[in-house]
Amino acid sequence: MENSGKAKGSSTSIVVITVLALVLAAGALFLWQYRNTTPEPVVAPVAAAIPVPEKTTSAPAPPVEPQEPEGEEEESPYSEYRVVANSIVLPGAKLLFGDKVFADERKSGSTRKIILLKNPYRYPGGTAYQVNPGSLIEEYRFEEYKNNFSLAPFSELSPAVKSVLLAENYSDGNKYSITQNAERAGVCLATGDFDGDGMKDIAVLMDNNEKQVCRLLILCTNKATRQPYVAFAENYADRMKVHGFRKRASVFMNTQHFVPAPQDGIIVRGEDVVLAVIYDSSLQKFKTYYQE
Repeated sequence: MENSGKAKGSSTSIVVITVLALVLAAGALFLWQYRNTTPEPVVAPVAAAIPVPEKTTSAPAPPVEPQEPEGEEEESPYSEYRVVANSIVLPGAKLLFGDKVFADERKSGSTRKIILLKNPYRYPGGTAYQVNPGSLIEEYRFEEYKNNFSLAPFSELSPAVKSVLLAENYSDGNKYSITQNAERAGVCLATGDFDGDGMKDIAVLMDNNEKQVCRLLILCTNKATRQPYVAFAENYADRMKVHGFRKRASVFMNTQHFVPAPQDGIIVRGEDVVLAVIYDSSLQKFKTYYQE
């Protein structure tokens, strides 16, 4: 009996020890898993140092060429023109009809144009020349210029006169142009000293073909600048014809009988009317007189 009691006690001890061993083993396993699954703290990356350039003694960068202004921030002082004179002789250069130039509007005026032969933005520092403004026309008007003055006698007019005629081609909602009909061209222009100042003047009829009407322009010459200007303008509701007459020619001037004309003048003839346009020196203006 004593031996059986000892054997029973030993078995109980073994069981207890085994259970304790299992508990310790389980605890050790849990602790190992916890340590291996705990995330390591995130370390913020260190920014790379930006190298500071060393001071040098090299020469400064060359100046940047001026660029053409973009958008509406700054208006360009240069305008593109075409030569409308047969030729312009310059120091070391010669321009021909149709050549493009660049005018510096800041330095130009009514009696002179300061021009460059090349684009000043692409070729800065170019030589500047002074020319007569009447020898040039704006780039955008050049094609119209060529079309209007292709026929004689208009092709023989001075560039300054042609420029004025193009500038005065619109009135009272109508646009007028130089005739393109060779036969009519001969009755649309007259010349003379219409204001009695001893200088040649010109009278031109411009047509509106759609409405079959016309516009008369008398261009006189400024004695100081030698440039033409509009001295008289009149619109007619018909296709008129014009020719000039000389001083002392017989005309009606609100009179019952012919009287000698005090100046060179113009006869304007329509389908049902004949008019004389004569300069009145005392009133310093042109007046119109019925002739029939």
